[in-house]
Amino acid sequence: MTLEVYYIPGHEYNLADMLASSKAGLDYFQANFSPYQFQQLRIMEFSRYRSFAQSFSNTVPYSEGIGFIQRIEKKNDIDFTYFVTAHELAHQWWGHQLIGANVQGSNMMAETLAEYSALMLMKQNYGRDKMHRFLRHELDTYLRGRGGEVRHEPPLASVQREPYVWYQKGGQIMYTLADYIGEDKVNLALHNFLMQYRYANASNTQTTPYPDTRQLVAALREETPRELQYLIDDGFESIVLYDNKTISATVTPTPDHKFKVTLVVQARKVKADGNGNETPMSLNDSIEIGVFKGKKDEEQPLYLEKKRLTQEQNTFEIVVDEQPTCAGIDPYNKLVDRVADDNMIDVTKL
Repeated sequence: MTLEVYYIPGHEYNLADMLASSKAGLDYFQANFSPYQFQQLRIMEFSRYRSFAQSFSNTVPYSEGIGFIQRIEKKNDIDFTYFVTAHELAHQWWGHQLIGANVQGSNMMAETLAEYSALMLMKQNYGRDKMHRFLRHELDTYLRGRGGEVRHEPPLASVQREPYVWYQKGGQIMYTLADYIGEDKVNLALHNFLMQYRYANASNTQTTPYPDTRQLVAALREETPRELQYLIDDGFESIVLYDNKTISATVTPTPDHKFKVTLVVQARKVKADGNGNETPMSLNDSIEIGVFKGKKDEEQPLYLEKKRLTQEQNTFEIVVDEQPTCAGIDPYNKLVDRVADDNMIDVTKL
C-alpha cells in the first residue's frame, strides 16, 4: 500500500496528520467494513479558491484552505484536518464500494456513514472523553441548519438536499447508536450491509441492484436490542428533539471523606414535523448522567452512567471519590437537544 501527498513546498504543517489519519483509517475501515480496493491512496493539494475535499477513486483533492495551511493553536481545538482526511478516506467505502439508489436518503448512505466512520477514528485517536467538543459542534451545526430551513426538514432516512441532516445530524445519530448498543454491533451491521450490496449494478438480478435506506435501517435494527429500538425510530425515521436540563447540583462531604452529589435534572422530548410543529412524546429513554472534575472543556468523569428515565423531573444521589466541579444530564451531548448549554452546571457546596 502506497500513501502519497502532493503539496506546495512550505505547506508541510499537516502532512504528518494527514498520513496518520490515512494509516489509521485504512486499518480501522478494513478491519471493520471490507478490504480497500486499491493499492495506493493519493491526497493532492489545490488552491483555496474553493474550500472542500472530495473523494475520487484512490485520490482525494484537498483544498489548501482547510488542510494544508491550517494549524492547531490550542491543545483542545478540534483537529479538523485529521477528521476531514478520515471522512474522505471513508468515502472509498461509502460512496465507492456502496452506491445508493437514486431515491430519497441516498446521500445519507454516503455522507452519514463517512461522517460516522471519521467520528469513530477521532474517538480512537483522541479518546471518548475528548469527543464532547466535536459532538457539540455537530449538534450546533445541525440546529443552525434546521433553524434556517426554507423548505421542509426530512427525517434522516429520507433526506434529499439538506446537508445539515446527512452530515451533522447523521453523524451524531450514528455515534450515539454506537455508544448505546456498542461500536462492534454497529460496525457488524455496516459490514453485513456492505457485503450484501457493494459494487451493485443494474445487471445484478440476485438482489436489489442499488440499496436504499430501508435496507440500511433494517441492518441496524437487527443488531439493536429491543429496549433500544426507539433509537432507530427516533434517529432515522422521525425528527425527535430533547429538552434536557440540569436544575441543580450540590455536593456535601461524607464521613468517609468522599463527596455526595445531589443532582436534579429535567428530561423531555418532542416529535417535530418537517415544518417545525411539535408534539410531546412519552419518555422511557436511557439518558446519561455524569459528575466531573476539572475545568470547562477539560472535564474528567468521576461518574458516568446511563439511567432509564420515565418522568420529567428526576433526582439522583451520587457518591464520588474526588471533589466534583460540574455535573449534568447527557453531558457529552449525544442526544439531539435544542438547548445544549443547560445540560451541565457547576456543582455548588451546601
